[in-house]
Amino acid sequence: MKLILAVACLTFVTASAHAASDADVTIIKAKKVVIEADTITIVAEAKTRITLIRDDYDPAFTGDTWHGMPVTRVQVICNNGTFIIKRRPDGALPEAWRDSLKAAKDLQDGKGSGGIGFYAPDIVIKGNMIDSVTGEGFLHPKG
Repeated sequence: MKLILAVACLTFVTASAHAASDADVTIIKAKKVVIEADTITIVAEAKTRITLIRDDYDPAFTGDTWHGMPVTRVQVICNNGTFIIKRRPDGALPEAWRDSLKAAKDLQDGKGSGGIGFYAPDIVIKGNMIDSVTGEGFLHPKG
């Protein structure tokens, strides 16, 4: 019984760490990585998939939704953007943050690329490209 409970808890925590995010960044080429205790800053060439809430709410809508509201998902390129990943202030999911720090170190050492899942981020777009994304999230290795 304890084993089943432990597996269920582990599955929940893993799923929570990789829950559907509001902005997904795929790092193409990292130019600079700065690692701090509660923040990871990455300057990179990247592509970002953003979820945008549409203004044409219709209860009969059957397409892609977020909390019942219709959404549009767009992909935006970035030649030189700043991505600031903040650790959740409540310290939740410590294993996921530890994995993010390891992935950042690997990225800093030139050992591959990765992706970022942001939750409710602030996004700045300049000249039709991503300039910066800042918010709570997690960095994960590619693949």
